[in-house]
Amino acid sequence: MDDPEDQISQVIRNLTVSSRKDQQQALQEYFLPNAYFIHPFCRVPSFSTFRVPYTNQIVNSRRLVSLVYQWYRILSPDIKLEVDSISFDKKHCLLYATIRQTFTIWIVPFSLWQANVKLVTVLELQRLPVDQQNRPILGGKPGSDNDDLTLSKQLTRRYFIQGQEDHYQVEEFLKFIAPWGASLLWVAWQLYATFICAVGVFLFRKPMVVVRERILGLDSSAVKKEQ
Repeated sequence: MDDPEDQISQVIRNLTVSSRKDQQQALQEYFLPNAYFIHPFCRVPSFSTFRVPYTNQIVNSRRLVSLVYQWYRILSPDIKLEVDSISFDKKHCLLYATIRQTFTIWIVPFSLWQANVKLVTVLELQRLPVDQQNRPILGGKPGSDNDDLTLSKQLTRRYFIQGQEDHYQVEEFLKFIAPWGASLLWVAWQLYATFICAVGVFLFRKPMVVVRERILGLDSSAVKKEQ
């Protein structure tokens, strides 16, 4: 990618809602061969390309990421997805995307198993030199925008995805495994925990101040109410 902030929305759509051909092309074009993938329900660690013994099969972690994405589409061929916002941290090469999606398992009739979820996807990028076919030159030193001002500027550099990590709130990923309102139980637990916090402050702040100041001789400014 030349401009990750501008291009990533289409890359995400190619991975999730487009044809299998578009999905595979996006993986080959934008993901590094040793790309990793982290999700609440599965994980692909990063590993480089190797040949499976006694076969002609070539395997790397990107290949496993590809299989994860294919299974994702097999389970829900008609995913609805919107990218709400994108932010690119150039200093640390991290791209953040806020996403809403509707995941429907096709085998369940009348869309009874449907998860309307929100998540934040964090993509770790590397800016690498590319060859004439725009493929990354692996083993090349990752660069920054400042490299274009140095003697290495004759090498075109582009951003590639080193890894993907999907972050869901608990009530969001519960919708995948218990979509009929079970996530509301977690919301109820959160409200109960908030109530316990309020009661705990009311009951224990003053005793804690007394114990820390008068018995232990410690500072209690973190919890002591100002006069």
